[in-house]
Amino acid sequence: MTHRRLIGPVTLLALLTLATSGARADGEGKYPDWSGQWFRTGGIQFDPTKPLGRGQQAPLTSEYQAKFEASLADIAAGGHGLNEHTSCLPHGMPRMMNVIYPMEFIVQPKITYILFEDNLPRRIYTDGRSWPAEPEPSFAGYSIGHWVDQDGKGSFNLLEIETRYMKGPRTFEGSGLPLHEDNQTVIKERIFLDAAKPDLLHDEITTIDHALTRPWTVTKSYRRERNPVWLPNECAEDNHHVSIGKDDYFIGADGLLMPAKKDQPPPDLRYFRQSKK
Repeated sequence: MTHRRLIGPVTLLALLTLATSGARADGEGKYPDWSGQWFRTGGIQFDPTKPLGRGQQAPLTSEYQAKFEASLADIAAGGHGLNEHTSCLPHGMPRMMNVIYPMEFIVQPKITYILFEDNLPRRIYTDGRSWPAEPEPSFAGYSIGHWVDQDGKGSFNLLEIETRYMKGPRTFEGSGLPLHEDNQTVIKERIFLDAAKPDLLHDEITTIDHALTRPWTVTKSYRRERNPVWLPNECAEDNHHVSIGKDDYFIGADGLLMPAKKDQPPPDLRYFRQSKK
């Protein structure tokens, strides 16, 4: 009976081993080694070469520059402005590539996954498919990529990606730097290893969006940890921000609801029974 019970698990393990070995053999030497854990090399701002907020010098239209200024003023007063991530909404593209917490690449012939400690995964389809006829928008969007052999040596060293069909609200960074509310953003990326430093990865990101006067290109870089330790990171865990309607409040150390801004009115409690003293 003991041997009979072992047949199922042993057979499954053998099949998984064969499948994994076959996948490795199929792509042996063809795809780049992006394994390990990748950390951002700059700050949490969108363009790592410039300061957060106004210092980004984003090419915003006048309408969206005004929205951005209003967001900055609200944040200065204690609110969250346009940064809806305070309520744990996903960052979405392209902000998720700011890589607040480390990421991991899983490269397969037909799809490349990018996994984040604190975010939804990205799926980049490299199987030659077309754009879906009836796309379902998501914060990460729908990404189609293709591998490029720039050197003509028979192996890929560049992943080119186009991402569409995102939903909002989304911002470039925590300052509330906005993308357009129409969510017609198109993002093009070129991801590649540094030619001189194999533990340095670059992502050239071009954002095409109606909140911008022109396409905005920035290059982000990430350093590799080859012996990673992964830690869970749940945004909702111990999150003291509370959104009620269009207002943001805060849960104090005593567990009671408190204002986030000076002279902020209390929330509408019309559906709560008032206690009698």
